[in-house]
This record gives sequence, structure tokens and C-alpha cells, in this order.
Amino acid sequence: MSMKDQMLHELDPLELRCLSLAARGRTREDITRETDIPHDRIDAAFEQAMEKLQADNVAEAIFRAARMDLIS
Repeated sequence: MSMKDQMLHELDPLELRCLSLAARGRTREDITRETDIPHDRIDAAFEQAMEKLQADNVAEAIFRAARMDLIS
């Protein structure tokens, strides 16, 4: 299984959506407003995505996800 396939199985839809929206310049507050998902769930999604992608911050997680073509 490729790294991309593994990450697609590991990252859940909310984590991918948050990373994708953040890559388009949305803040956590914007994402909360746009998705109507509680702020703490958005924060948890970013934290989980960073852990799964072994990233130190959201920007690095976005970069890694984009590099694996998980988000565009």
C-alpha cells in the first residue's frame, strides 16, 4: 500500500476537509462558521491530521497532504 493510500485510509473526511479549507486560506473560525461544526471538533481534526501526517503545525500538514495529492 502506498503512503497516499495509507493516509487516505487514516485521515477521516473531516480532517481532509479542514486541511483543504485551510489550504484555501480559511481560518479555524471560518471553517467553524462554514461547516457548522463545533470549534473543538475542528481543532481536534487539525490535531489528529497533524499527528497522522507527522507534521509540527497545520501549514506542514497542508503541505504534506497536498504533496500526496490528498487535497488540492
